[in-house]
Formats: sequence, C-alpha cells, structure tokens
Amino acid sequence: MPAYRWFAAAFGALLLVSCGPRLVTAQTERPVSEPYTGSTNIFEYPGRDQRLQIDRVMDELQIQAGKTVADIGAGGGWFAVRAARRVRPGGRVYAVEINDKFLATIATRARREGYDNIETVLGEPGDPKLPKGSVDAVLLLKTYHEVADPVALLKNTRLALKPGGLVGIIDRNGTGGDHGLDRSVVIKEAKIAGFELVRSFDFVKADEQDYFLIFKATAS
Repeated sequence: MPAYRWFAAAFGALLLVSCGPRLVTAQTERPVSEPYTGSTNIFEYPGRDQRLQIDRVMDELQIQAGKTVADIGAGGGWFAVRAARRVRPGGRVYAVEINDKFLATIATRARREGYDNIETVLGEPGDPKLPKGSVDAVLLLKTYHEVADPVALLKNTRLALKPGGLVGIIDRNGTGGDHGLDRSVVIKEAKIAGFELVRSFDFVKADEQDYFLIFKATAS
C-alpha cells in the first residue's frame, strides 16, 4: 500500500476510535452512547404521551397516589412531572440526573408548574444517589444506553427499592453506541445486578424497535 494511503487509513481509524462511542468497562464491555447534553425541548414534542402510552407505562409500574418514584436520566423532567401528578396526594418523585443544568431546568419547571413533590438529585454514572429503601418504582426512559456503568447503577438502584419495588427500562434495540441497546443485553446486565425480568412489552412505539422491560429484585 502506498504510504499516503496507509496514512489516510490509519488516520481514519484513529478518528473512529477517538470520536466513536465510549466503552462500558465495569463488569461488561460494550459500546455506550454519549449522554445527550442539548436542549431538553426535544423531549416535549406533541403527542409523545400517546406515542409512548405513558399512562399505561405508569399503570404497569403500579405508580399511583402515595407512591415514591425515581426518574433516572430525567432530562428536562418530561416524565417526572407526569409521575408527580400521578402520585398526588402524598407521593413524591426523585428526578435524577448527572447533568446539573438539566436539574436546574427541572427545578425551575417544578416551581413554575406547581409540583412541590419533585426533588432533584445529582447522581453519578454508577449511582443514582437515592436513599436506601425509598422508592416504589423506577423508570429509565431512553437513558439506559447512555449509562457508563450500568451494572453498578442497577445495583445501587436495587438498594433504593422498597420491598416489591419495580424497575422499568424503555429503550430501543441497537448496538449501545447508536442510542439504543438490544434488549437481551439489558436483561443480561440486570441479572448480573440482581434483577429478574417480570414483564416485557412492545406497546411504547409501534415500530418494533422500542421495548419496555420491567424488573424486580431477586431474593437475596
């Protein structure tokens, strides 16, 4: 191969390595997407409630008045405000993010819209920083493929669950680095973290790509 072609090929490979998806390194190795840091307005498009059937999602997670819910990877608070409305009176929502700018957006939104039952939490890639034994239900909505340390995150989430608590993961099939992750990988990682799959659904989008998985902690 001529020298200039070799250099071009090597440089192209270097760009792919440096600009491509990150790799999960804890207990599993696979690509992971870069966390979204842009405008949270993209989550607020008309018809999203109906498209995701979010009321049915909350039904399946047994989210109702008086419950405590964690929205992990809360973005701009799209799900958090809907959960906060559902758990009134007496319930609360932890809106968890690793992006403090998103948390500021959620706090402003909660004040503006009158949701005094939303509490923002600055989490870490492997720890949602939730109080132990505090939550009845957890949802990771189109977030799991961005989690840098998924097994650790799920293990720490397990500690935050009340007895019988449920964890829901909504995502799309993909490679991990393309803002999606195959459901079989999610199920495998959840098992490592001490969870078992109890229900699986495809109603969240009619494209045969998105899925909704519900897990519960296995017996210690």
